[in-house]
Amino acid sequence: MRSCLILGSEASDDDVAAALDCGADALLLRLGPCVQDEARRGARARARAIIEEARRKSRTPKLFVEVAPVESELIEADLDALFGLGPDGVFLPSCCGVESLQRLSVKLAVREAQAGLPDGVTRIGAFVGGDPAGVLALRSLASATPRLAALAFDEAALSASLGLTDAGGAAIEMARAAIILAAGSAGVPALAPPVQIGREGAYAAARRDGFAGAMALRPEQVAHILKVFPPGENRQKGQSPA
Repeated sequence: MRSCLILGSEASDDDVAAALDCGADALLLRLGPCVQDEARRGARARARAIIEEARRKSRTPKLFVEVAPVESELIEADLDALFGLGPDGVFLPSCCGVESLQRLSVKLAVREAQAGLPDGVTRIGAFVGGDPAGVLALRSLASATPRLAALAFDEAALSASLGLTDAGGAAIEMARAAIILAAGSAGVPALAPPVQIGREGAYAAARRDGFAGAMALRPEQVAHILKVFPPGENRQKGQSPA
């Protein structure tokens, strides 16, 4: 996975069509605020419809859905609503360490069995940064679960949790390095955070730092990412070209 396009729950049908055809390796569907309301129920149904539509196409990105944290009661409803054909994977919004990944893996195994899917077919992506403790626990992730597909740096969430008002700083740089090293140890790609339109030069800096790919906010950014992170380069061990 070199490129992962984030698609918000408010995305239009045209946005979805563009996302499916932009050439991204993966598409991350977000369900919106973690509140059990009509908006989230609607977002779950739409995410499932997008997955079912994509399954009928010959070539589409891998489809991931960002579910609620494992500590939230909402995660049960999120997973129940998504499984049938099932997504290719789910993303944890804030990974707190090996326990988070293992608890999610158990929940996925139950849904796979209920849906008649092969055990382990649903992969896990994890955002790291929302909880500073999750950054400090990264060393344990290498052996957490074979489902792990990628680690993504949530720089904005880490800055907010630390109360940082300026970009960068020692804590941010330490977290960047820790995520890259943890991903390398686990044999999965480390994904750089998304950037605003017009700031795509940051992707080249991320590649120099050791990231193997990046998140995108708009379909047109995917081409920049794929150019900066060509197949066969900066892959973590055990990964094949996307």
